[in-house]
Amino acid sequence: MPTFPTLAKNPDAEKYIESHAIDPTIRSEMENGKIITRKRFTTVPRTWAIAYRFLSNANKNTLATFERDTANFGVTAFDWANPMDSTTYSVRFADNIRYKIEVAESSQWRVDIILVEAL
Repeated sequence: MPTFPTLAKNPDAEKYIESHAIDPTIRSEMENGKIITRKRFTTVPRTWAIAYRFLSNANKNTLATFERDTANFGVTAFDWANPMDSTTYSVRFADNIRYKIEVAESSQWRVDIILVEAL
């Protein structure tokens, strides 16, 4: 299985978000006004949002090539080491990576990535 590329910088801890990809709860309102709930799925994938700040052109190009050629955007799963707990997860891109120039004169990039657990 492919592995997420190693970059010169770590993701920005302040922009790190971890959650569940979907709400697995089915809610049904009864005639008396009570709400009953049950689980829809047995497994709920996790999702992570990470952001890299001030990446060089080389690191941005490495990510773009990995996204396009290795991960096939969101098609192919790959191993990713969570920088917050050092656990390796099998994930896919949940959306296209967003590349934004940080400072026009410096060619440094902000990169926003959303990953979803591949179950």
